[in-house]
Amino acid sequence: MICASPSFSSATSSPGPRRSILIHCQYVYGIGHFVRAIELARSLSRCFDVHLVSGGAPVPNYALPDNVRFTQLPAIFKEEARDRLLPLDNSTSLDACLSMRARMLSDLVRISPPDILVTEHFPFGLLFETEALELITQVRRAKPGALIVSSVRDVIESERGSSRDVHICTLLDQYFDLVMVHGDERVVALRASFPLIDQIAVPLVYTGYVVAPPVPARPHDGPPLLVGAIGGGRVGQELLSALAAAHHKLVPYWPHEMLLFRGAFDQNTGFPFAEGDMLRVHTFDRVEYRKVLTEAAGVICLGGYNSVLESLSMSLPTLVYKRTFLGGNREQALRVELFAASGLVRSFEEVDLVADRLAPVLHEHFSTGHVTTTGIDFHGADNACHILLTACVSRQPSK
Repeated sequence: MICASPSFSSATSSPGPRRSILIHCQYVYGIGHFVRAIELARSLSRCFDVHLVSGGAPVPNYALPDNVRFTQLPAIFKEEARDRLLPLDNSTSLDACLSMRARMLSDLVRISPPDILVTEHFPFGLLFETEALELITQVRRAKPGALIVSSVRDVIESERGSSRDVHICTLLDQYFDLVMVHGDERVVALRASFPLIDQIAVPLVYTGYVVAPPVPARPHDGPPLLVGAIGGGRVGQELLSALAAAHHKLVPYWPHEMLLFRGAFDQNTGFPFAEGDMLRVHTFDRVEYRKVLTEAAGVICLGGYNSVLESLSMSLPTLVYKRTFLGGNREQALRVELFAASGLVRSFEEVDLVADRLAPVLHEHFSTGHVTTTGIDFHGADNACHILLTACVSRQPSK
């Protein structure tokens, strides 16, 4: 049931004690879920007491909000070539890791049951279904009036949906009170990757895109600066290698600087980047990356939610590598196609990862690059805060 965003006037002015929110976040490849959950928690903490629980690998060089309580569960990840979950601590088994996580979550709920539980991406992602359902059940038992909210990105996995979409709708209707879609329906509707959206009976609202507040641009002292990044870095290292080669081929004809950021989980791969000649390589660092974007002339990245949206939120020309992922996951490819159709980004594919092909693409896109993002809602974190305040004011009895 798609709803218009509620009127916020009554919620934002309503007196009363601060309510508590528990956010359950899990990621296995990149860091998009984590980045989005952090920005959501940062905004929510202005009006709520927020506790963020993360089950993915700790992200290095990433400062957490001071006013958000954070708990790191024993981390679980997934390698692209191995279709199974793995504990980050290889001295323990997956079952033992999951058991430890279950005990930690149970203790958290018992000690401080939240007024609102937000499950990041569940049930649209089902890898941790048992854990998430047990958490919901415990929250409901400890606080029967708790609001259960599903928090989901703009694109799921494929324009065809999946064989489990009916099950997802059943879970939403059975366990949830609200779905927040962190996208702008005018740009990408959830329907594009979840065809059964009309079968979702609980209220569904679009928040707008959840990104860090844009930092004002500042002049760059030198030739145009291009920034290449691969987010989490478990996949996509081939992009950085290709960009380095294309840069060295292009720079004699079009002077520019290039700064490549390794992925958060790609600190020691030893890819042979020949620095110098206006090329630099930087380890993953969230603060430094945000700072560099203020001087950049453009960004080259994978098609993940945060990589693309953060660049566009700062009105930077964005060139996206439309990578083919194992297992048929088309989340990034579909986002890139939809954004490209709206003229927001340009893309290239694996066949273009050679210097002779990539160098002219870089020159064409960035030498005259310009992007117009007027009208796109990049205030998803603040809007989500208003939506949850409104939901608390108008809370109906629990199912």
